[in-house]
Amino acid sequence: MHPSGPQVTREGSRIRIAGKLDQRSFRLLLASIHQATADKGFQKLTLDFTGTTRAYPGGMLPVLVTCARLRDEADVDFALVRPKDGELRRLFANTNWAHLATPSRFRPSSWQPESVLPASRFASPDEQHRIVDRIMDAVLSSPAAVARESLAAFEWAVNEITDNVLQHAEAPLGGLVQLGHYPNAQWLEFVVADSGRGIPDTIRTARPGMPDPDALELSIQRGITRDKRAGQGNGLFGTHRAARVGDGAFEIHSGYASLGSDLEARREKIPFPGTLVVVRLDYSDPAALWQALDIQDARLEPQGDYVQLRYEQMDDETLHFVVKREAGSLGSRSAGKSARRKLEKLLSMYPDALVNLDFESVGLVSSSFADEFLGKLFIRVGALGFSRRIRFRDVTPTVQSLVDKAILQRAHQEVEGD
Repeated sequence: MHPSGPQVTREGSRIRIAGKLDQRSFRLLLASIHQATADKGFQKLTLDFTGTTRAYPGGMLPVLVTCARLRDEADVDFALVRPKDGELRRLFANTNWAHLATPSRFRPSSWQPESVLPASRFASPDEQHRIVDRIMDAVLSSPAAVARESLAAFEWAVNEITDNVLQHAEAPLGGLVQLGHYPNAQWLEFVVADSGRGIPDTIRTARPGMPDPDALELSIQRGITRDKRAGQGNGLFGTHRAARVGDGAFEIHSGYASLGSDLEARREKIPFPGTLVVVRLDYSDPAALWQALDIQDARLEPQGDYVQLRYEQMDDETLHFVVKREAGSLGSRSAGKSARRKLEKLLSMYPDALVNLDFESVGLVSSSFADEFLGKLFIRVGALGFSRRIRFRDVTPTVQSLVDKAILQRAHQEVEGD
């Protein structure tokens, strides 16, 4: 039993996990899975989380990629028993952990909370690109006031770490990524795991015989990569620098080693045949994250990032906000809130820019959507700010009438409130 981790016991093909499972204790569970499959030859395993009291992405994702690898390579079948605790039981479904462990029994998660992405698989550049876009969209629609520079730094880090899976891990099944957000502490956290060859084995292709802890310490140095043709080796280097800003945190687990925010690698008794990266970024200082990257091609300001490519017009003085694309549903208050939060962030990031609200292909919106999206925006930015910065494009008379009504009602409420 790990001092701060769970108690893992096995009875035949049933493995029970009690207590807390996180990135400091998942190797115990992997050891039990290995013993049951490789040593005892079981082809069907039950992972029983009944007694689990807490579980974190850093503990679950390396287990889930290991299950996927064993299903693919050895035809091992897994069954999952969720925790007794009601909140934790729902978490297993909402985060997609239950589906990834037992796809035949549990459906993919349909959970779409603010600024969170359930565990998601990617195995190709297109899938990686779509997932990174989903992550950035989730952060934009969150209630947190994330500065442009912080958002660009976060996007860079997510892109780099997920791209490492495709470029270097040699994991046929790709990897998993999960996004978490802690707005009260002003933290964004993402976890990436794969079941590929692992960092130490990759490093040893160029430096034979290097011990696993030394390989992890080397991997976070600038310019370290197995193949310069695949990249410049700045991904882990820049990410760990950004993660050390403020209350950020950074961890790598691979092979027989782990490395934390103190950047001192430790030898582990139980191997992880893959790579786990846990990154927590503190975005409370608007410019610190971007400056901390300190990569050779970093510019004074973000360029070519998600926000620029999605919203900026050619003249750099006008933003293009396609309502149907940004809101998805146009009939709910929650969709209106998500769209408003994105627009508020853009207005803050570009204090002098005009915003074209493009209503193309929008034939109707609900009154609640109009109120939450533009009625509340009108009050928040004020009549002068709204009229000075917001422009409507391709809006039908019906939609314009509903929007005008929502704005007038909000304005009257403000007057009566005064």
